[in-house]
Amino acid sequence: MPAAIVLRAAKMIKDSGAAAAIKKYGKEVVDEAKKHIKDVKSKKTIAQKQSEKATKGQRTYREGQRKAGIAGAAGGAAASSSNNKDYSVANVDLSKGKGLPIADMSQSIDVRGDGDGIRYFQNGKEVRMPK
Repeated sequence: MPAAIVLRAAKMIKDSGAAAAIKKYGKEVVDEAKKHIKDVKSKKTIAQKQSEKATKGQRTYREGQRKAGIAGAAGGAAASSSNNKDYSVANVDLSKGKGLPIADMSQSIDVRGDGDGIRYFQNGKEVRMPK
């Protein structure tokens, strides 16, 4: 299932609750979105950090899906709403952080989430996603 849909479902769970998200997206999508929410809110265990280097575990795979989905969905949101200045996809407000440097999309981007939203880091510095 496309990561952008899962991320939209995660935002809807946050805003309106799981029941509303199930009505719109279905139980399978909402279950996957709950896994992503849990991954973002919890810290990795030592074993998960070690397995990330050696294998692509489920948590690591979903993290890659979030990165790809955010980048793809952000581009789609920016392209589809050229008149609307409120670019937000899956709890990611692209209109904030105007003073931050733009991420180099040829390099990896670290995504860190907390209760306030998602922030992007590259080479240890906070960056913003290109529009």
